[in-house]
Amino acid sequence: MKKLYLLLSFGIFTLSTQAQDTLLWENFNDTIIGQTVDDLINDAPSGLTDDPLWYSYDEDQLGDGSGASRPGDWFLFSGGFAAVDSLDVCAGSNSWTNDASTPVRNWLVLPTIQITDGASAVLKWKSAPRQTPYYLDGYQVLISATTNDVTAFTDVVFDAGQYISGPYNAGTNCCNGGDYSLYTFSAGMIHGDDGTFVQFTDEGDDMPGDSTAGDSARFIGVQKEFSVPLTAYDNQKIYIAFLHNSTDDNLLSLDDILVTENSDITFGVEGENSFAGSVYPNPANAFVNVSFDFLQYHNVKVELVDNQGHVLYSTLATANMQINTEQVASGVYFVKVTADEGSMVKKVVITH
Repeated sequence: MKKLYLLLSFGIFTLSTQAQDTLLWENFNDTIIGQTVDDLINDAPSGLTDDPLWYSYDEDQLGDGSGASRPGDWFLFSGGFAAVDSLDVCAGSNSWTNDASTPVRNWLVLPTIQITDGASAVLKWKSAPRQTPYYLDGYQVLISATTNDVTAFTDVVFDAGQYISGPYNAGTNCCNGGDYSLYTFSAGMIHGDDGTFVQFTDEGDDMPGDSTAGDSARFIGVQKEFSVPLTAYDNQKIYIAFLHNSTDDNLLSLDDILVTENSDITFGVEGENSFAGSVYPNPANAFVNVSFDFLQYHNVKVELVDNQGHVLYSTLATANMQINTEQVASGVYFVKVTADEGSMVKKVVITH
């Protein structure tokens, strides 16, 4: 996966433009928005109205039925399912429980996100099932505009259907020619039914890249990007949750979660070139990282500015750096970076 950079072009002395603003970005490669992987909260969300933490919550408490000792909540794994995703790190969830009557309820709850321009705000992500159509895993994307308690997630903004019933004949160089009409699914998007984002492999049990006999009842899922508009949440603080709610199926992967909106920015800035860098996490709590290619830029000045234009922090940076925001009040701020070669402005939401 590629790092996400914000590129802004500045006119001499004054910029007044609309730029795409990254409110949240997570690719699961290193940390979970200020938390190490080991610190991801494996418990019910706090029920707060402002919470900067991620939560992985195994509400169902059903045991693993696969024999592979899989975790009961969301976990990180390397390799994806399909060969084309083999270099990725993803969040995964298991629904194989050998309980044909009870769905898993594995919640991945994101931190507070402040939407200030609902007309342009969009949520994007990638997902893939371990196999499809036979034992296809489904899930939901839900939003709460109150707290991150799981009972508050009443708005379903995306449904991915799961396998309900249909034939499988093991060992017959399988199975139904990829005919999804032979299967019954729950309501929602059915991964692979249009013939895309699947890998043709053998009996569905081997590692990605193995393509010998071929099993069209158990295609390997390739990660596919989805998006939903957040128009209904203009000027609101929201929580987003991914709920894996399949019944005794297999595995689901999730990756590259991104929330963006457009923002109007006006600052007096010298320089007419672009500056490539990243500012994260966003929302932030105790710190904000500023990352850039310090061999490419010279005389780099980093400032934290409030929405009234007051400079709260200013320093010259010769390498990637961190701004301490523990004593900064919750609200909307701007990180300004100027260098001999260009400039950048990035809006950051700070929550405590």
